[in-house]
Amino acid sequence: MLRTGFDFQPSSIELISGVVMYPILNLTDPWGHCGNIGHIVKDFQKICHLAHKYQFEGINLDLSIPNQLSTSECKNLLSQLNLKPVSFSFLVKLFDSQKEFEESLSEFELQAKQANELGCHLTLCYLLPFSNDLNFNDRFIQTSNRLREIKPILEKYDIKIGFEFIGPTETRRSTKYDFIHTIDGTRALIASAGLYGYGGLKFDVHHWQNSGADVLDIQHMDSEYILYVELNDGLPGYDIFTIPEFERELPFTTGVTKIEAFLKALYKKNYRGPIAIEPWNKKIKNMPLETAIQLVRDSLEKSLSFISELARESEIKI
Repeated sequence: MLRTGFDFQPSSIELISGVVMYPILNLTDPWGHCGNIGHIVKDFQKICHLAHKYQFEGINLDLSIPNQLSTSECKNLLSQLNLKPVSFSFLVKLFDSQKEFEESLSEFELQAKQANELGCHLTLCYLLPFSNDLNFNDRFIQTSNRLREIKPILEKYDIKIGFEFIGPTETRRSTKYDFIHTIDGTRALIASAGLYGYGGLKFDVHHWQNSGADVLDIQHMDSEYILYVELNDGLPGYDIFTIPEFERELPFTTGVTKIEAFLKALYKKNYRGPIAIEPWNKKIKNMPLETAIQLVRDSLEKSLSFISELARESEIKI
C-alpha cells in the first residue's frame, strides 16, 4: 500500500464524514450509469442494510428493479437507517435513434417523479467519448437539442444531471469520430443545452487526470458543477494516452493518480457532497460481497480522513 504525505489515523467514517464529503455505497448496474464496486445487488432493502452496517451515508438507486416496498415504506427505511438516496440511473437513450430517444422519455419521467418522491434529486449519465455515425459537430447539436427536450422534466421534478466525461483515449482510439471527453466539453454542452443549474459533473478522478486536466481546471470551475465524485487509482506503467479505462485500483494504492491534489482542490471549492469508490478491479469483483464492501469502506475512510485533516487546517495550500 502506498504511503502518502498524510499519516492516516484509524477513525470511523461516522465521525469524520459530517465534516467533509459523505460516503456512499454503490451496488447498481454499472451500465445504468451510476457505476459500482464490481458487485451488483438487485434488492433495495438489502442495499440499505448493507450500507447501514458498513457506515455509509448514502446509496445509489436502480429504480428499474422491482421493489416490494411502497414509496413511503422506502422513505421510512431510508430514514430509519439514516441514509440518503443519492442518485438514480439516467434511462434516456441520448445517443440512439430519434425513435428510441423519444420512447425513453416517458420512462425517465416516471423515474424522475419516483426519485423526487424519495428525496433523490440527481441522475447520472456518462457521455460516450466517441461516435461512429455523426461527426463531433452533428453529435453535439443533436445531444444539445435532446437535452433541451429533457429540461422540462428536470425542472418539474427538481432533478439535476451529473455528466461523466470519459478521459482516457483507449475508448476512442479506433472509432471514426471522437466526442466530448473533457471538463470544458461537458460545460460547453451544459451551456448549449441551457442546463446551467440543472447539469454538472459526475467527477471521476481517473477521467480528470487522464483527460489532461489539472488542479487549475477545478479552481476555475463554478462549484455548482461538482455534483458527485468518484475515487480510484491508476495502474503504473502507462501515460494518459495508453492508460486502461476499465482497470484501476483503490485510492492511495499505486500513487499514479493525483488523488491528494484532486481532493484538496475539491475541498477548497467547498464541495461537501457524495463521494464513492469506483475501482473497476477484478480482484474486488471476485471477492465475497461483504469482504469487498469492507475493503471499499476502509478505502473511503482513508480518503475522508485525509480531507478531514484539511478541515482542521486554517490554510490550504495546493
